Amino acid sequence: MVHHNSLGYPGFLSGPGQQEHLLQGLYDGIVRGDFQDDRTAAEKLQLGDSNGASYQSLRRALRDQLINSVFFFDIRKSEYNDRQKAYYKAYKDWAAAKILLGKNAYAIGIDLCKKVLNAALKFEFIDLAVDVLRILRLHYGTREGSHKKFGEYNQLFLKYDATLREENKAEGYYIELVLHYVKSRALASDTAEKARQMLEELEPLLEEHPTYRLQLCVMLIKLERYSSLNALEKTIEVCEEYLQLFFAKPYDANVPIQICYYQELICYTQLRNHAQGKIAAEQCLAYLDEGSFNWFKYQELYFVLSMHTRNYQDAYEVFLQTVEHKRFKFLPPSLVEIWKIYEAYLYYLIALQQVAVDKKGEAHFARFRMNKFLNETPIFSQDRRGMNIPILVIQILFMVHSKQFDQAIDRIEAINKYCFRYLRQDETFRSNSFIKMLLTIPENSFHRAAVLRKAEKYFRKMEEFPQNLAAQSYEVEVIPYEDLWEFVVSTLENTHHRSRIKA
Repeated sequence: MVHHNSLGYPGFLSGPGQQEHLLQGLYDGIVRGDFQDDRTAAEKLQLGDSNGASYQSLRRALRDQLINSVFFFDIRKSEYNDRQKAYYKAYKDWAAAKILLGKNAYAIGIDLCKKVLNAALKFEFIDLAVDVLRILRLHYGTREGSHKKFGEYNQLFLKYDATLREENKAEGYYIELVLHYVKSRALASDTAEKARQMLEELEPLLEEHPTYRLQLCVMLIKLERYSSLNALEKTIEVCEEYLQLFFAKPYDANVPIQICYYQELICYTQLRNHAQGKIAAEQCLAYLDEGSFNWFKYQELYFVLSMHTRNYQDAYEVFLQTVEHKRFKFLPPSLVEIWKIYEAYLYYLIALQQVAVDKKGEAHFARFRMNKFLNETPIFSQDRRGMNIPILVIQILFMVHSKQFDQAIDRIEAINKYCFRYLRQDETFRSNSFIKMLLTIPENSFHRAAVLRKAEKYFRKMEEFPQNLAAQSYEVEVIPYEDLWEFVVSTLENTHHRSRIKA
């Protein structure tokens, strides 16, 4: 009798009695989310210390079984597009070919190599094509002694090896350009110029090497160049140009198409064009698998679009759908922190009765604490000209809303020093102006009329640099400062609060 387990693979976790049972128990517990860490897993499986030999041996056995299962994945599933299917099939066949050649089964191994090469060239897997061509020229040159076939494969190898070098160069340039943004949302001042220089070198290569990966990297560098300049219309133009290019491919080029729609969504968010943004979002959604990394990035951007267009209820729904997703806990820490910041702003909107909360939301937001929030954002707390700004702003907003007058007054000196040290550059001008507006609140004893009068000059300065023209990253303003100021002022009264204010 063939054993079938919960993975659906015959005998996948089969083994001697107790070992099989423990392997299945560990696997099922991880899938269901029963085990928060190794210690919990070891305790529930009654294996003692998680660092002990018994548990560690079981852990290694499960890892090995899971790695082996990769070769049994059904690549015919409808959720994979034709390029994805070709990718998995080609690399699976390539692994098999390498094993066969290692076992001296040259006839079938070389036939399999030719099959892999055809797929690699059709779908532009240039790195794989180069690996296969190296084996084929070696085989026909040293084993078969065929001048003709060696010459054919050698010419192809030299051609695609040159292409691969250009692809690797372009990819390296792109990584160099965006490395700064992995843990910071502050704009690097030299991004546009560096991108321009890179494109001068790379764009002429496209005529000789019009491959998927090189075109993708050039597109990404172009988008970085214009988005860093906040040239929104030009960025949309680049997206439309490359959408047509990748739609014309003889296969599904989903990744660059997703990127183009995603970038358009960013632009329409900054332009406050909710109608076009929604269209881009719906088009993008058709290319995304729920729970994938790109799906979470899309959710992040759709949340911002909703907040920037005052669709706060939509933002609330997107937030809960995202943070309650079973794959959320597997996101990189920096992306989790972004949603912690969004949570704080939603909590503020809920306090202002701008969002209607259901039972699920009540349960989630009942756990929110400001001190806990500050402890859960260590990465962006160091991003002084980037995402630490909304962290600082939300603290002041809560103090004002909850009428913590003394605490707000205590923060004035520290915030003034922060602005002087970090927020004097052009890219943070809006943030500098807005924080100075907030500082007029405790300085003027929380009196609405006095605050409006004193803050007006900063408000006018901020208006001179609207969000869609400012060099500052769009993500820094979780809610546009103009809208936030309207909310803040609505919580003030025409009453003076002078406790602990020094002369």
